[in-house]
Amino acid sequence: MARLTDVHCHLLPPELRQPPAPSWQDPWFAACHADSPRFAGGAEVLGALDRAELERAVVFGWPFADPGLLAEVNDYVAAQAAASGGSLIGMALVNPGRPGWERELARCQGLGLVGVGELNPDAQGFALEFEGGLRRALLTLAEMGWPLILHASEPVGHQYPGKGTAGPIRLWRLLTPALAAAPQLRVCLAHLGGGLPFYAHMPEVAALCRQLWFDTAAVPYLYQPQALVAVDSLLPGRLCFASDFPLLPPSRYREHLLTLSAPSREAAYRSAPKAWLGEP
Repeated sequence: MARLTDVHCHLLPPELRQPPAPSWQDPWFAACHADSPRFAGGAEVLGALDRAELERAVVFGWPFADPGLLAEVNDYVAAQAAASGGSLIGMALVNPGRPGWERELARCQGLGLVGVGELNPDAQGFALEFEGGLRRALLTLAEMGWPLILHASEPVGHQYPGKGTAGPIRLWRLLTPALAAAPQLRVCLAHLGGGLPFYAHMPEVAALCRQLWFDTAAVPYLYQPQALVAVDSLLPGRLCFASDFPLLPPSRYREHLLTLSAPSREAAYRSAPKAWLGEP
């Protein structure tokens, strides 16, 4: 049986956690961590999994714009995943808006990483359009059979550091042609897809969303618990449990997840992550 999975946790090497490390020269990173710096390594993620009675987590670094920082963090993620005995599934981060991402992707494959995430166009400065570097990156991931986590953000409601502009309209315009060109591409949209699945009452939106997955990262900060029921009722089997640790511990999601039926919770923890990861 597939193991209980958290599909969204961030790792950062100790040397990049405190100023004046070069990470703090990245405007997005500095804004997101100015008031509440929370960082984790592999041991902290494993401890959070144990406390929540989960068995494994998908881990990745931070969406820096600078390729040098991304390579440094990718090395750390790969080392932590390799030392975890299979409890941490490491993913790479690249910047499709900067030269050299193809080489870094190939290097990360050699390190044992198995996907890409969490890409963030606002943080990394690339266009959220199916053209140029992002188009080539998505088609490359489809050819590799690698899953992707893409940052998404709700276009309404309160503002906060890290919200961004990757909302439903922009995601629709990107993913409609992307999945037409590469239907085998496996994309998980973070943070309930910025609300995209709530439009799945529309047949054409539902058809697109049935080719995607949606994670629950940061949901307690954004939505009432019943939001998960709404998504699951429209798109069964497409929710993936995600904590966004260390922003939130997995235990913070209990109230939200209890709104789901037992089979739906099982799917969010087990079968949906397994399908998105492409596991047999």
